[in-house]
Amino acid sequence: MPLLEVRRALRSMAREKLFTAVVVATLALTIGATTAVFSVVYPVLWQPLPYPEAEQLVRLFQATTPGAGAGPHKDRTRVSAPVWRAWREGTRSFSDIEGVRVEKQLLGGAGLEGRLSVGRGSAGLMSMLGVRPALGRFWEPEEEVPGRDHAVVLTHALWRRLYGADPAALGQHLLLDDVPHVIVGVLPESFHFEPEVEAWKPLALEASRDRGNVLRVVGRLRPGVSVEQARAELLPRTLEAGAVPGEPRVGVLVEPLHAYLVEQSRSQLQVVTGVAVLLLLLGCANLTNLLLARGSARMHELAVRIALGATRWQLVRQVFVESGVRALFGGVGGLLLALWGQGLLQTFVPASLESGPGLEPFMLGLTASVSLVTAVLVGLLPALHASRGEARAALAPMTRAGRGATSLGWTRSALVVAQLALALVPLVGSGLMLRTLWKLQAVPLGFEPRRVTVAEVFFPVEKFPDEAQAALVARALTARLEALAGVDAAGLTGALPLTGEVWRENVGFQVAGAPPPSGTPPRAGYVPASAGAFRAMGIPLKRGRLMGDGDTAGRPPVVVVSEAFARRQLPGRDPVGARLQLDRDAAPREVIGVVGDVPMERVSVAPTGDLYVPLGQDLRKSLHLAVRSSLPAPRLLALLREEVRAADPNLRLLDVRPLDRVVEASSERVRVIGGLLTAFALLGAVLASVGLYGLLAFWVTQRTRELGIRSALGATPRGLLRLVMAQGLRLTGLGLAVGLACAGLLARALSAMLFGVTPLDPVIFVGAPALLLLTALAASGLPARAATRVSPAEALRQDA
Repeated sequence: MPLLEVRRALRSMAREKLFTAVVVATLALTIGATTAVFSVVYPVLWQPLPYPEAEQLVRLFQATTPGAGAGPHKDRTRVSAPVWRAWREGTRSFSDIEGVRVEKQLLGGAGLEGRLSVGRGSAGLMSMLGVRPALGRFWEPEEEVPGRDHAVVLTHALWRRLYGADPAALGQHLLLDDVPHVIVGVLPESFHFEPEVEAWKPLALEASRDRGNVLRVVGRLRPGVSVEQARAELLPRTLEAGAVPGEPRVGVLVEPLHAYLVEQSRSQLQVVTGVAVLLLLLGCANLTNLLLARGSARMHELAVRIALGATRWQLVRQVFVESGVRALFGGVGGLLLALWGQGLLQTFVPASLESGPGLEPFMLGLTASVSLVTAVLVGLLPALHASRGEARAALAPMTRAGRGATSLGWTRSALVVAQLALALVPLVGSGLMLRTLWKLQAVPLGFEPRRVTVAEVFFPVEKFPDEAQAALVARALTARLEALAGVDAAGLTGALPLTGEVWRENVGFQVAGAPPPSGTPPRAGYVPASAGAFRAMGIPLKRGRLMGDGDTAGRPPVVVVSEAFARRQLPGRDPVGARLQLDRDAAPREVIGVVGDVPMERVSVAPTGDLYVPLGQDLRKSLHLAVRSSLPAPRLLALLREEVRAADPNLRLLDVRPLDRVVEASSERVRVIGGLLTAFALLGAVLASVGLYGLLAFWVTQRTRELGIRSALGATPRGLLRLVMAQGLRLTGLGLAVGLACAGLLARALSAMLFGVTPLDPVIFVGAPALLLLTALAASGLPARAATRVSPAEALRQDA
């Protein structure tokens, strides 16, 4: 018997292809989109970190403002070694305070060539996190000494990539910066702390190399200790710690680790979650409306079956099987769509919180249950309604006017209003984000990324212990590149625009001869660079000169400043010739030039002022090479590799890419969330239009007799068209009014992500309802045209 009913359900679906396709597609889109969103968001925002007593873990920062480091992320910095040691000495609030230093090192050995991100951690780090090695051991405290820090622990991914997950890797030697290291352990696959790190080794601090604020510090609070209590204990220790050039010591920030990891993604994920909830409600409303309309149309069929002897249980069971089969097809489609769409949302997930591909079972069950139960239960309503009374009572409404189940009309109208309101919310959100993208595109970058290729040039410290020698090699490399045919300019810089790298290192300063600041000394971005980097990236020189070959370590220290720095710090005077005392230098630097402003962090963040020092006076281990060239990319890449080897065999060229790609990556999150909201908006508009079309089509079908009589009495096709369209416009107007109020709440939530656009932008708040109105008019037009074609004779035959 069940198989027979399944076959009947499949035949029914085959007869009603359009209705079946709409129901299945609605289920698939609703389940797929919402499950994909919830499966990504739930582990990030609501699941605890995968460490024992994770709520006790905190990140610690030094702050550049007296107010405990409160404020934007630029007000907090990493921690200096003296302050870290002061924090660890006898604190009562913490059971552990561990430090991490992340750096790039060259990977070498048999068949190996590349660069690794290496984490140097203090000996108690892994035990504080409650991590056990998957293989071997971790490093010991006695290995945290320069020259003895040659034990290395591989992440599971690196172990699999280099050694094919072979346990025999233990004890083998790995060359890091041409220094042999012994592999002593392998981390478990689930370990994602500091996710960019591919290998770990002991934190052996050297005074000459680990100056300033270089440590990422993580602590574990003792049970019952609050963040405020911990900060109150650390603040005096911070102020008493020995002064280090370039180190701000005016404040402390203690922040729960989970909150720190999700802070950059929280608002975006919350917005996407809210829109996904709206989409789930919209899909369920659409399903309810479609199934109610179809059920009303089936009342005559069901009443006839009762009159012919069918029992209530047989009727309910058949309709249940039909609804269940449709729900099954929609659920499978939704599962496939969720698996496909989940990867897109990973853009917003911090790498340290990624749980790998796969759907969250609880979220899949929740969204699927809500959608499928809606589809099945609403599908059963007509069968229950038809089976409550006698067959004659059920047939009676069908013999006149064809208006069965008109009592459900108000329900369906309310559902359509809700659908239109819910559809307008993501439409407004997508409009705001797309307008933001358009505004961002119009912002002058201050540099010209076209035809510019960037790469990382690595100077191994062991091969270049003398900074002056390294500066000569760097100068020789750029000179060789600029001599090539097809290369217009080439240079080296410590930070690329739009990457935020400038804030990895910033300095305090004071204008020589000016009265000392009353509060905390101002700070600015600090970038070692060569003159060729400005020419290559098209950053204009506004006044004075750029750094030259003569600006070396033995010559007077100089600096080039940005226009924003000159406006803010040297107002009303010629900046060239001014002298700046940087807190990392013994002698003041003379300003020799002013260059145009460049957004070093994001396009939406106005430049606040940067300092550029000559490479000859501060060369770094890793620098960015910028080359402006008209050569084809493959040819340029081959030349770059050849010239880097010729300049010095110890140099490494890594991560070659167009500067255009860097610019695109800087707005990736805005583009992705704009795309998601646009996709949700289009889906919502389609679902709302289908719901409105279904309601009006059902209204026309149920009022065929009335429309025929109106036509017989002289109503014109235009009058009938206006009658049906008026019904659609009334519902649309009410839906848009409710939707605008809800859209205002979404706009407020998006305000932090907007640029050049107010949350209540009139263009969007007029254009989005107008667009949805046009869509609703189109959905109303089809049943309205059908009403004009009703034949009076055909309509009156219904009373025969």
